[in-house]
Amino acid sequence: MGLTLTIVVGAYFLAEGVATIMYALEHRRELSERWSWMLFAGLLDILIAAMIIVGLPGSAEWAIGLLVGINLLFSGASMVGVALAVRNA
Repeated sequence: MGLTLTIVVGAYFLAEGVATIMYALEHRRELSERWSWMLFAGLLDILIAAMIIVGLPGSAEWAIGLLVGINLLFSGASMVGVALAVRNA
């Protein structure tokens, strides 16, 4: 069960990273100062997905807690950056 959940989390991070990068590139005109934070968050999601997938099955033991926490931290920081850009616009 833990291995399956880790694979699902890896696939989720990969999909979220691609979607975030596409969103950042699509909205770089509107978010002129902060779109790079969204791009960085998307690249970090893809890196996390790669770490999970390459490290299987050993990554099933530690990946979910640590990498989900890192993802939440950087996704939240990028959303704060986007919100500040919108507020100042």
